[in-house]
Amino acid sequence: MRIMCVFLTAIILQISARVAAQSVTFSGKNVALEKVLTSIESQTNYVFFYNEALVRDALPVTITVSHIPLETFLKDVFKNQSLDYTIKGKTIVISRKHTPPVSAPANRQAGGEPANKYRIFEGMVLSAAAEDPLAAVSIRVKNKPNSGAHTNEKGRFAIRASVGDVLIVSTLGYETQEVSLANTNLLLLLLQPSNSSLDEVQITAYGTTSKRLTTGSIFTVRGEEIARNPVPNVLQALQGRVPGLFIQQQSGLPATPVSIFIRGKSSLSFTARPLIVIDGVSYPDGNLPFNYFNLTPGILQGGNILDYLNPSLIEQVEVLKDADATSIFGSRGAYGVILITTKRGKPGKPQLSFSARSGFMERGTTVKLLNTQQYLLLRREALKNNNAQPGPADLDINGTWPEDRYTDWQNLFTGSHGQTSDLNLNYSGSAGNTTFLLGGNFRRLESVQRKSGDLKSGGMNFNITTATPNQKLSLFLSAIYNSTVNKIIPVDFTNNNNSNFAAPNAPSAFLPDGSINWAPDALVSPADSTSLSLASPFALLYNNTTNSLTSSMELKYMPVTGLTLRATVGYFNAQGKQFIGQPTAFFNPRSTFLTTSSLNTYNLRTWSLDPNINYIAPLGPSGTLSATAGATLMDRLSYRQSVTGSGFISDAQLYNPSAAPPGNVATVYMQTPGKYLGYFGILNYNLANKYIVNGQLRYDGSTRFGRNKQFGVFGSVGVAWNISEEPWFRRLLPVVNFAKLRASWGTVGGDAIQDYQFLNTYTYNTLSTYQGDPSLIPLTLANPDLEFEKNTKRELGLSIEVLKGKLALDLNYYNNTTSNQLLTQPLASTTGYSSITKNSPGIIKSYGWEVVLNTVNMRTRNFTWTTSLNISIPKNILVAYPSDEILTQTSLKEGASTQGQKLYKYAGVDPQTGNYTFYKEGVKGEWTFVSGGALDEIKDKTEFVDLAPKYFGGLQNTLQYKNFSLTFLFSFTNRMARTYMGSQVFHFGFMGRNGPASLLRRWQRPGDITDVAKVTTGPPILFNQFNFYNSTGAYANAGYARLNNLSLTYTLPATVLKKTHISRLSVFLQGQNLLTITGYKDWDPENLGAGVAPLRIYTAGVNMDL
Repeated sequence: MRIMCVFLTAIILQISARVAAQSVTFSGKNVALEKVLTSIESQTNYVFFYNEALVRDALPVTITVSHIPLETFLKDVFKNQSLDYTIKGKTIVISRKHTPPVSAPANRQAGGEPANKYRIFEGMVLSAAAEDPLAAVSIRVKNKPNSGAHTNEKGRFAIRASVGDVLIVSTLGYETQEVSLANTNLLLLLLQPSNSSLDEVQITAYGTTSKRLTTGSIFTVRGEEIARNPVPNVLQALQGRVPGLFIQQQSGLPATPVSIFIRGKSSLSFTARPLIVIDGVSYPDGNLPFNYFNLTPGILQGGNILDYLNPSLIEQVEVLKDADATSIFGSRGAYGVILITTKRGKPGKPQLSFSARSGFMERGTTVKLLNTQQYLLLRREALKNNNAQPGPADLDINGTWPEDRYTDWQNLFTGSHGQTSDLNLNYSGSAGNTTFLLGGNFRRLESVQRKSGDLKSGGMNFNITTATPNQKLSLFLSAIYNSTVNKIIPVDFTNNNNSNFAAPNAPSAFLPDGSINWAPDALVSPADSTSLSLASPFALLYNNTTNSLTSSMELKYMPVTGLTLRATVGYFNAQGKQFIGQPTAFFNPRSTFLTTSSLNTYNLRTWSLDPNINYIAPLGPSGTLSATAGATLMDRLSYRQSVTGSGFISDAQLYNPSAAPPGNVATVYMQTPGKYLGYFGILNYNLANKYIVNGQLRYDGSTRFGRNKQFGVFGSVGVAWNISEEPWFRRLLPVVNFAKLRASWGTVGGDAIQDYQFLNTYTYNTLSTYQGDPSLIPLTLANPDLEFEKNTKRELGLSIEVLKGKLALDLNYYNNTTSNQLLTQPLASTTGYSSITKNSPGIIKSYGWEVVLNTVNMRTRNFTWTTSLNISIPKNILVAYPSDEILTQTSLKEGASTQGQKLYKYAGVDPQTGNYTFYKEGVKGEWTFVSGGALDEIKDKTEFVDLAPKYFGGLQNTLQYKNFSLTFLFSFTNRMARTYMGSQVFHFGFMGRNGPASLLRRWQRPGDITDVAKVTTGPPILFNQFNFYNSTGAYANAGYARLNNLSLTYTLPATVLKKTHISRLSVFLQGQNLLTITGYKDWDPENLGAGVAPLRIYTAGVNMDL
């Protein structure tokens, strides 16, 4: 990789050196001017625009020069000619002397010939911003439906029309222009970039579109929005911004897993996840294969693969949701697709961009716990309610621990301020037909947990786009390299045996010198010499190094106008080495535990090849047909090998697990290959930007299925009607300036299962050996008829823009059905296997509404205020499920949500006994084994709680005053979730376990009306609490609104920077997760106690362009 970086740097420097001057070498006598111009094009990458008759009649040229500037050469060539030239960007326009091109706001016309009624008009279309030729621009004659053309790769076109006709010129990302034809045959047209969101370019699987022209459901988030978020993972920046996309952090700690759903849980499989594609490269799904060393309580599993992509590299993100947008990806895109496009080199002179950001992170939501006095009061009351006295083990109240000591364990373990910093540097520009970008980045994060290490990440990235002088052959090459060293202990202390809820008067977990306190009266039981301290994880040794490379190459060839041959190669490789060790300091000195360590090496690799051919041509009245055919081949490999050893003579040997005694060394090796193969076709017909039809068909194969059902055929149809293009619509102008209806239908096959599920699988049994070797245990029964899950998607969409964009509304309704469900069915032990993976006739219906509303509330010369609101109302219902399988899926219920729980019906706290009560066949009681009749797990779970979000979304406001810009985003969610009390297996009252302040509402005497049961240590409370845990009383509304992001930016005026070499300079303040508004008590309403709450982040930084 080091050699690659040096090589690429040399290339970039060479390219940038050529930008300053273009030179020409030529020698010839009496050479036709046209041949001279062709030679210039081949040497300099400039193109000429002229009337062939003018150049054909020009004087021959005699000249011999070597490596002289282009401008000098042109002066010598045209010195004695009756022609003149004008340089515009990369285009040189030739016209008669003394008759320069006529300028107009929308176009320029050159040359001149006698007017005829019908003639062929030739022209060239350039970008007004960069003055580069634009290919595939649509040109049609207004009110003449049978006349149309497209520009070629040089931006040139020819169209049959007459003087006085009006040409309508349009293409993605530019304003549509109307040009009136005068008495001339040669046109030079300049298109202005569009400022309307309707014309912003959207990336699709094999091309581009825009909101105005798309037939599918695509939502785009620009890189500028992502850059406002001081977060390490782009998924965190997408929260609250994309309708239909639900993202939940499982822990606020860096490099931890993230849950992603697009339009809810539409499959019973736990591995149904959206496809993530970066610059055409498919990323591995799921979490990384980390942390198989599960001897430590609260240990975290592997993080998300996007932790290794710096968000500063991202240009834009597209979220694809319906069949029209996703079916072309085949089974990989069955559950939605997230396309990430990284920044590319921009045409123009070289520019150096620098950004830096620094700040700190702190713990988010904190549970309000009992203080020492409150805790001791309730502990004594719990013993009294059980007619018991403090015993030797009750260290907190028997006088062993002082009653005036208070320790805030949450603050001790997770109360640190973690520093965060980011540095990014980019150098980009162009030379001729080549654009380039070379960048580097560095990031450092600290954990908010005490003495928990840091994460350092650095990388380089580059991309180059180049083309031949005639633009027929082009090449795009990119690579992103990242190296991350993570020393943050992978333990979440909110899950580490509830260490944050230790008794507040317990001795300190640490001695003054910082070592763990192992005194007999500390947080370990003196009677149990094998106990670990709650602080033991702080003694862990940990290091995880991951190196990743994402690379893509696209080769494109356009042999004739309208025909494009394209081949894309993608490659991703992540290699890592993870070490975790339990040294002597991890264990109680009085214990007999053996020191242990594990070394885990892993590799995730994918490569893909996507060849395709596209042809675009006029067809019919003002219509354009685009046809694409291609194939996809993808190969993936997941590899892991771990070595675990124990019983080391010295801690110094821990770093080599193989150094443990021979009988104490265990190795695990896993290798999982897989392949995808697909063939596809796309037909798109656009009639005058008014009626658009898009059809797709894919033949898809996956090695996750047996040979009997390895392939499937899927497809989709999408249509759009731009109502605002209808002549009668003009009566609504300027009140309603845009209106569009679209619809789509299609099927996609899903393969959300683990590999090899169609085969008989086995596992080692180390407890039972045969002649000293481990035996095998059957796991899954083979199923050669296992086949694709079927996802049928339907959608209707309406887009309206009024008052010239002051109010824009997008309204989408979707209704999807998932059948032929892939799931694992437990088997009777008599079969010899524990389960079988099969297709179930269960049916899930996913339907809902998505609304996006953008408004310009105020716009003056110095002040602008805009608002963006998105809201999603999803429903995922289990419509049908076989009765013989319901017994094995206790959380499922026909006609109910796929994300819910069957529960006992809660009846409240009995005012006379202070215990929880429930309904059994309509009768209220405690219903435990002790009370004389237990609740039945099947019959008495009559209630169902829907845990899926009822609605979620985001509200963003942007205020700009002169050079100041303030943006703040609130995200919101409404759903049900477990309460703190409802998540506890043990009720409060037992030694050493604190609880929330809500316990002060507990029942104390007969007649009390409250929602908190009495505190007690008696055995009956265990059964009572178990019933409560499985009842509706354990759940409450966890709706919230959170200030996800706040960003304040000041950009220095250009007049201030005029005398410097700085073209742009801005400073900013940014914050993340700053405020949460909720009625949900105790835990954070997002991750619901699953780990450390999302962190609050405060940063300041600077952006600078040179």
